[in-house]
Amino acid sequence: MKIQFLKDFYANNSAKLLISLLFLLIALFLLVEITDEMVLEKEDNVDFLVFKFFNKYVIRNSLTGFMSLITQFSSTPFIKVVYPFLIIILLIFKFYRKAIFTFLAGVGGLLLIYGMKMFFARPRPPYPLIHKEENFSFPSGHATFSFIFYGTLAYFIWLTDLPKVWKYIAMIFLISLSLTIGLSRVYLRVHFPSDVLGGFCLGYSWLFLMIFAFRKWYPLN
Repeated sequence: MKIQFLKDFYANNSAKLLISLLFLLIALFLLVEITDEMVLEKEDNVDFLVFKFFNKYVIRNSLTGFMSLITQFSSTPFIKVVYPFLIIILLIFKFYRKAIFTFLAGVGGLLLIYGMKMFFARPRPPYPLIHKEENFSFPSGHATFSFIFYGTLAYFIWLTDLPKVWKYIAMIFLISLSLTIGLSRVYLRVHFPSDVLGGFCLGYSWLFLMIFAFRKWYPLN
């Protein structure tokens, strides 16, 4: 009886919205806490404990090449090519609303990343495993934009008529790819763990607000 009640509750659109809002509040809370404690107050002990753990148990020569490859799937050169290509494909197949959604989600995300980086001006971690990054550290642009980009793809797939099992497989793959990209930024020591977590929270929050706004005023399906 309780299980059936939970199924009925989740099947209701209001319940789905309530659960989504709860995740949004959690993401915003974490983003504010990270910004206050770790960025503004410079309480970065946890960040360096994570780096210490990675140095001792995770970092291996055989894994570094893989992480260097994975991180490219949200790099600036990659996004400059793939994001406009996705918009063009959507326009060619006359998915105009999805093209507008993709454009606004991407441009808005980039503006948020750039604005926060310039405002907080957090330095990068010392001793990166790869080349030194020149811009500021918080939030991680790779983590933020990977969640926006791959989250957008996952959302579009969810709106299709594919069987649900394939939808879930695609969504799990895309979200896992985004999370692995964020992990690679910590592994390569080009971002603090708090930069990556903050980036995920920012990316999720922005994508949620975009989906909510379009569902309310400009439905995609």
